[in-house]
Amino acid sequence: MIANQVGKRYAEAIYEIAVSTNKIKEIYGALNQLMELYENNNEFKTFITHPLIELDEKKKVLNEIFKDSGEDIVNIIYYILDKKRIENIRNITAEYLKIYYERNQILDVEATFAVEPSEAQKSKLIANLEKKTGKKVKLAINIDRAILGGGIIRIGDTVIDGSIRKELENIKKK
Repeated sequence: MIANQVGKRYAEAIYEIAVSTNKIKEIYGALNQLMELYENNNEFKTFITHPLIELDEKKKVLNEIFKDSGEDIVNIIYYILDKKRIENIRNITAEYLKIYYERNQILDVEATFAVEPSEAQKSKLIANLEKKTGKKVKLAINIDRAILGGGIIRIGDTVIDGSIRKELENIKKK
């Protein structure tokens, strides 16, 4: 819970900087890259969190990694490092994306089907969801043959289960 609050507070500040510098997507890309490095590269994680390695050494390495990103982005990464919030990078990045979606009226929708839907079916689903919600829809498709047919739609905390598997379970219960 505290990590989420920290992530949200930092993400809000970083997002305001992104808006003022008109680098919203570039800053998200850098945050995401830093998060991927931190979570997937044990050498990097050990180096960046090691208490005996000087802050200047860490900044030199980060500067080398992000040298093509621009001064604004490097300064944001330095700030996260200076405040010892690198371990919160996942929450910061996730909250940053939430703020972006909120401010741009984008809805993250996850749909699970037994078979890959056609482009026409995807377009129709997106159009229907956008009409119902009044927001732009970013659709992620998953395939799960275990649902047999139909589909499961997740919008935030709401789940609409129209799968054949669910219907069979309901019939079995009755």
